[in-house]
Amino acid sequence: MTRRPAGDAPGPAAGALALARTLAAYEEGAIRTRAAARALAASDPARSAGLLAVIVRGPGAELRVAAAAVARALADPRDDLPYAWLADLYAAAADEGLAEVTALLVSPPPLKPYEEPRDKADARLAHLTLGHKKTMARAHRDPDLLARLAAEGEPVVVRELLANPQLSEDFVVRIAARRPCRPGTLRCICESRRWRTRPAIALAVVRNPYAETGLALGLLPALPAGELREIARDGSLHPLVRAVADRLVSRRLP
Repeated sequence: MTRRPAGDAPGPAAGALALARTLAAYEEGAIRTRAAARALAASDPARSAGLLAVIVRGPGAELRVAAAAVARALADPRDDLPYAWLADLYAAAADEGLAEVTALLVSPPPLKPYEEPRDKADARLAHLTLGHKKTMARAHRDPDLLARLAAEGEPVVVRELLANPQLSEDFVVRIAARRPCRPGTLRCICESRRWRTRPAIALAVVRNPYAETGLALGLLPALPAGELREIARDGSLHPLVRAVADRLVSRRLP
């Protein structure tokens, strides 16, 4: 995307919709994320702050797709979004009071730090190597065994489990809602192309106080207003997550 003269640049609303439609043409996943990063980098940071604000506030399906892509791009900027550009974006968003944009650029620690459980390991799994657990997670059909593997919450095992064709959305929601839960386990769920776009799963991750704050903040823009209101009132969640959810509700376009 080439830079346009300031006088020819569309307003934030039109620019946000144009970007959303452009991103929708890309395959969901890394390709769309990197396209979002390149599009942002080609724009002035101050203009991008307003554009991003419109995207994360918008209730329409097109803007929600774009919101998810730009959130992932900002969470993993790589070489597409230089540090200096990100710093300018943060400053511009802060100057305009766009907390929903600045929140995408910060990642405080989870509200509840994860601690390894002190109880005994599952007797049925204790003798298995990590390799055996991964193999069973990927292909086993026994729902009890899969539930036991999920309960252990080892991220590398959960990553294989999420690829098991036997899994249902309800099962993954239960994994995402489990407390305590390793932050890495929740990150695995959000990295899964098969599951990360499911609203119920995204909500379960956001409402888990063990989720990395940056991960939860990146999922907020795609949630409906009713669920954002519930999150804003949930005292078990990180104050920043609650504040941004409240801001999104109050500033979301009708």
